[in-house]
Amino acid sequence: MSGVLRDLGGGMVGALTSADPRYGVAEAVIDGPSIRYVGAQSTACTSNQALPQSAYKANSAAMASDAYTASSSSAVFQALANSQIGSGTSLQYRHCTIERTVTVLSPKPGEIISRTAGGYATNEAGSSLDFLMGSPSDNSLAGGSCSLVDFRMTLHVSDPARIVDARLTRWFADDWGQVRIDGQVVASGPQSWTSSGVPPAKCEQKKTYTQTPNLDIKPFLTAGDHEIWLRLAVADEGEGFVQIHVDVDSSCKTIEQLVDGCSNIASDTACRIDSEMVDGVQTFLNGTATGLKPLIQTRQMGGSACPTELTRDFFLKDLTYRCSGTELAQPDTSRGAYILDRSTETLLADRTRQADGSYSETTRPFALPDRGSVAACEPICKTRKAAANDAVAAGGTVAAKQNVPVGTETFYHACGAGNQCPAGPGEEIVSACGCLDDFPEAVVMMQSVRLAGADLVCTQVQP
Repeated sequence: MSGVLRDLGGGMVGALTSADPRYGVAEAVIDGPSIRYVGAQSTACTSNQALPQSAYKANSAAMASDAYTASSSSAVFQALANSQIGSGTSLQYRHCTIERTVTVLSPKPGEIISRTAGGYATNEAGSSLDFLMGSPSDNSLAGGSCSLVDFRMTLHVSDPARIVDARLTRWFADDWGQVRIDGQVVASGPQSWTSSGVPPAKCEQKKTYTQTPNLDIKPFLTAGDHEIWLRLAVADEGEGFVQIHVDVDSSCKTIEQLVDGCSNIASDTACRIDSEMVDGVQTFLNGTATGLKPLIQTRQMGGSACPTELTRDFFLKDLTYRCSGTELAQPDTSRGAYILDRSTETLLADRTRQADGSYSETTRPFALPDRGSVAACEPICKTRKAAANDAVAAGGTVAAKQNVPVGTETFYHACGAGNQCPAGPGEEIVSACGCLDDFPEAVVMMQSVRLAGADLVCTQVQP
């Protein structure tokens, strides 16, 4: 019943206002099978019968000019006309965050400084490390008239700032000894011995020289690798030993960094804050400050292994900026597509738009410029030169272990003007200038070295 009344009443009201525009309906009430209308006559409160509400019925064209006159003097209309929507500009919402990242570090002593090569033991107790090297057993080294025996140990320092103290606490030698750090002599005995050769006095001492210098070596332990070197001079039989003691700070420490992903947006003069959430608290909404601020927070970091409390005014800011800009028309790429689709290696097709909106299609011959020519390769030559095998290993010089102590070195040179090989002094040309390819030779050499090392077996001959 109500739906039927609404349909019939709507048609009746439309017919009434069309016949006499002075009447206006303000309210409609459905009451059972009837509908009541409450309205008014626009001229009832004035003696003037020609009001604008009814005048536009007879002259609808007057409405446009009257609307322009009213809008020119309306402050509300002018504000809307100059707004971003009215001026044809676009709005872009850009989201970013400012986050405080905290890393809790509690390294083990071996992660601060460690023995990577040499030595024979590392003793760890709490936040202290002892690095041991040498051959401490009595008469464990066999000498000769005056044999030099070397022991080397490499210490790698990852975080020198956490090294509290580092000292050469104890060392001994039978007969002579010297301790070097990165090549520098820091201790020697029983007399001063700084050279790399034999001691400056009689080699046989018939006793063990022992020292506990407690020498501070922390200045040597910068970040990176450092070599501890024990050199012994043994007359008949002897031994040697070095102990390095290091105390480290393995306590919990925090590394804090503020990752600001909003700096570029905030510096843009066309952008304004639209909303901001600071640790879950809404501080800005629709470009207006809410007056709310988060309380200073204390958070637990590091877990159960390294609990650390950190108090800060905020940990995460989530922001949205409203940026204005002029609406740009989409570029017309139809001409480029036409050229690419219809052109060939010898013919260039084009289509341009005329002033009247029509298109003009043209074709013309087309040729790529000469790309020139290049040589098939850079000419090189191969030479060789005799060279003594003067390399030194733990067992002595390499030449002493070979039947022929002289080998050859191979060189490659880029050929100069006139395609001549610029061989150096004493070099013999093996391959003249040309496009050389020694890849098969290189593969054979590398494979030979690999297979030779794969089948080595270490044996010891018993007396």
